[in-house]
Amino acid sequence: MKKILATLVALSLPAVALADEHRGFYIQGDVGHTSVKGKIYDESKAAKSFSPRLSAGYDFGDFRVAADYTHYKSHKESGRISDSTTYNAKAKFQSVGVSAIYDFDLNSPVKPYVGARVGLNHVSFDTKEYGSSNSIEHYETRKTKTGLGVMTGIGYDINQNITLDAGYRYNYWGKFDDVKVHSHEVSAGVRVKF
Repeated sequence: MKKILATLVALSLPAVALADEHRGFYIQGDVGHTSVKGKIYDESKAAKSFSPRLSAGYDFGDFRVAADYTHYKSHKESGRISDSTTYNAKAKFQSVGVSAIYDFDLNSPVKPYVGARVGLNHVSFDTKEYGSSNSIEHYETRKTKTGLGVMTGIGYDINQNITLDAGYRYNYWGKFDDVKVHSHEVSAGVRVKF
């Protein structure tokens, strides 16, 4: 009987650990304002836009791991390269990543956090150049690169399952055809734990 009892206790320990109110799977939705920066024709350019993000992860208590997808609004611009040449350009940005986040427990509903992110970043550039002799040159670039990022912010626990989140993210997207791309993002959202 003691062996059966000991076996049942041993088997129930993982279930007790998983039932901890501070642990569990979660989803998070954020909306943000992002500035994606790069150089086009040796000029620094910034595409500023609304950027929704969806994350899903697991909260281990003071440490979280999450996968996310962020979609950025397309950026269009026109300009003059020289007296005889103009251009129309369109850029699209998308990112999928994995983050590791540490929450500082202050024994209050407010929890500051810091984190790091590895992302797969997809960029597409479509550019048409118009010359003085009615010539048109079309350039397309579609590439996916691995990038790194950091984040910081503050969570506010409404209850043990719902947290309001406000934060800042910096992501280095990589180098796309001699164009270094990086972004700054300020966002707010809601995290729901199951």
